Amino acid sequence: MSSGDQPASPELAPYTPNFLRRLLRGLGSWLNLLSVWDFRIPLGSVQFLGLNFFLVNEPALVRRLMVDEVEAFPKHPYTLWMLEPLIGRGVFSVNGQEWAKQRVLVDQALQVAQLRRVFPQMQAACGASMERLGGAVGPMGQEVAVEMGEEMTLYTADVIVRTILSKALEPGEAAEIFVAFGRYQKRAGRALMLRFLRLPQGALQRSLAAHAAPIRAWIADAVDERLQQPFPGQHNDLLAALIAARDPQTGARFDRDALVDQVCVLFLAGHETSASALAMATYLLSRFPLAQQRLHLEVEAIQQGRSARGQDPAAPLSIDDLRQLPYGLALFSETLRLYPPLSFFIREAQGTTALAESRCPMRSLVTISPWVIQRHEHHWSDPNGFRPERFLADTACPQEKQWAKDAFLPFGLGPRKCPGSAFAFQEALLLLAELVRRYELLPEPGHQPDLVARLTLRSRNGVRVRLKGRP
Repeated sequence: MSSGDQPASPELAPYTPNFLRRLLRGLGSWLNLLSVWDFRIPLGSVQFLGLNFFLVNEPALVRRLMVDEVEAFPKHPYTLWMLEPLIGRGVFSVNGQEWAKQRVLVDQALQVAQLRRVFPQMQAACGASMERLGGAVGPMGQEVAVEMGEEMTLYTADVIVRTILSKALEPGEAAEIFVAFGRYQKRAGRALMLRFLRLPQGALQRSLAAHAAPIRAWIADAVDERLQQPFPGQHNDLLAALIAARDPQTGARFDRDALVDQVCVLFLAGHETSASALAMATYLLSRFPLAQQRLHLEVEAIQQGRSARGQDPAAPLSIDDLRQLPYGLALFSETLRLYPPLSFFIREAQGTTALAESRCPMRSLVTISPWVIQRHEHHWSDPNGFRPERFLADTACPQEKQWAKDAFLPFGLGPRKCPGSAFAFQEALLLLAELVRRYELLPEPGHQPDLVARLTLRSRNGVRVRLKGRP
């Protein structure tokens, strides 16, 4: 389904063999490291200042790195170094037994039963978002431009605070945290490029720590407040689930510092990445009216079913209602394909090996880029086009189904796949369905998101969409 034009995408720089020039371009956005050539080759490699870099685009090789030989290609030390000031030694960035012990406990907290428990908090955050938008849009039929990047950031932060801490995010808290995170993200993106240029690690990390400090202090205060309560595990939220989690073999649990680290991970993963994807989903809905209409019809069908059963059709969508949105699920999957919030994963080769026909020395930096693989010319038909149908079981061709399995990795693959993927789809479907139920989304004339990739994918100039209230 297409309106005849391609969705927003940064213009690729021409290829240059000068890797220093590419790194300098990457100071502004990691996407500037790429050229057209990277979307046509199965494997790229370069050597710079004694370090070997690889870009792996072949799905079989990706599966080898992320599924079959995970221990041979752990997360690169730069991942921990870049994120440690913010998330400490949380589950996202550590390796080996340290990761395995944490993952057992995190998986307990994020199991499906827990997602059902916290759904009321998610509904409340969605309702608060609809109230804010209703106040901004005004009378029925009026069109108002809304900065959806900001609203989705507030919504997903509110979701994660409510579901982790059982409280709403206060406006004053939100402003301070968003400013601090914006500074951290911008400087972390630059710090990685500067680290490749051999700038001192300690100085760069100290700078990052200064920007992370307000976020960690705010989360640490919330964890301490809970731990000081007589029954800290009595709440129906994710922090209570993390406190209650026990290793089935050893009985080990998270101590206070580890709880702070894991909540920081959940805040980063459950707020920032989801905000990135949801903002771009609203942009796509505004640009592709037939896709928007199809999602609206799915939501209308739920309302009509409620009316037929004598139920309130205007009641908030339930967790079971979300299962009746197959096109909504496909639409959000296509959004994640085009605009993966985490555009690059970096791994380190633990020993000298071969990647395809290329020698891969020990300690090589191996990059897997969802942005590249999910737009690669060899993996997708119309790779830069918006076609949710490729993720629908009844319309996707066999080849599309295979690529959706082999070349779709917005949450990673294998044992290190993000444990919060179900959470992300749940909060996204809820928000998008409630949004199209109330509003028609229209493009803002002359606006195109200016996408940059740092820790996450964001638009430098926001994501502006016009909203018009539905009858």
